[in-house]
Amino acid sequence: MSTQISTVLLVDDDPTTLAHFRAVLEHEPALRVATATNGVEGLERAREIRPDLIVSDYMMPEMNGFEFCRRVREEPSLAGCLFVVLSGFSDTRLKVEGLNSGVDDYLTKPIEVPELIARVRASLRLKRLQDELRNDKQEMEGLHGELGRSFEQLLALLLHLLDLGLPGAADRGKRLTALVRQVAARFDIPPSLLPDLELAAQLHEIGRVVDRRADGPAQPGWHHALVATSLLESVERLKGVTEIIGGIYEHWDGTGSPNHFVSGQIPLRARVLRVCLDFLQLVDGDGTTPSQPPADVIASLQAYAGTHYDPLALVHLESVVLDRPIEEWRATRTQVSVEQLRVGMVLAADLLTSSGIKLLTRGTTITDSMLTVIQRRHLADPIIDGAWVRRV
Repeated sequence: MSTQISTVLLVDDDPTTLAHFRAVLEHEPALRVATATNGVEGLERAREIRPDLIVSDYMMPEMNGFEFCRRVREEPSLAGCLFVVLSGFSDTRLKVEGLNSGVDDYLTKPIEVPELIARVRASLRLKRLQDELRNDKQEMEGLHGELGRSFEQLLALLLHLLDLGLPGAADRGKRLTALVRQVAARFDIPPSLLPDLELAAQLHEIGRVVDRRADGPAQPGWHHALVATSLLESVERLKGVTEIIGGIYEHWDGTGSPNHFVSGQIPLRARVLRVCLDFLQLVDGDGTTPSQPPADVIASLQAYAGTHYDPLALVHLESVVLDRPIEEWRATRTQVSVEQLRVGMVLAADLLTSSGIKLLTRGTTITDSMLTVIQRRHLADPIIDGAWVRRV
């Protein structure tokens, strides 16, 4: 099996620095090193050799490192090239300008040889991962075309590949689909929106298959979701599915990833999928932690109501897990606005502000003083979803 050769282009107007860095990197196995003494020459060399990584000085004649990077980004043939700038500045505004110009990373002068080697290796690993993702997308697009755009066949193929890569994923997907369907019914999600939610429940693990092929430490759940959306978004009929999967690891209070969405910014179907997914993982155990009784899992999830989870999604999940008929649930509680709250009402769910602050716990009877506090807080930190109270 042949070793993959990576190409690094070094660009610096200081011949001593250039020669030193080249001598260091040429000792790296499977690495080809090219050089240029300024941005103009560097752009020509980049067009010629199409490097995997460009390491460029910032201060150079004719064009600085940022302008050089912008010119590289304008070249379609260099779209996949990573760009690292050597800099001696600490001005945050300059660094932000570089990032907006397309710079991927910085190396701060003076640069030690071990750091240079480590950063080059890390950048090239990232480049290989990006290439693999791009190739995976191209392969999937090719498969989609070969199957005559038959969505059913493509879906069957995806599910089959998922189960091959992660044995048991198909069964987990079926259980998760059944649960999200029940919880979605509590929200009265229109039937036309259910297929994407059910597909998201079946396909959300596909990012883990790709991540398992990559070198390095295990990736967090939100990274798996991001990889899944990258793979699936090229299929037109899976656009809605990618939106749901992409929002699974957003937190109700904005501390989640990758976009730090807050409360209603997170798609409702993603909120439903999240609570159901975490519930089943805790009920089943993951091989390192034992399984837990459903009632205990519900109690542990409730501790994160208003921080990680949509409080109402947890309420609906609990009603499903405890096997309470939907008619009974609706008959025992109703949703009111803050203006409609009255003394004597009993909360059927925790009362939280839009920022995730818990004002009162469920089961609390509203008093006159509590009502005053709620209304005052509502002016500064709105209680967007109102309150759930027990029906008399």
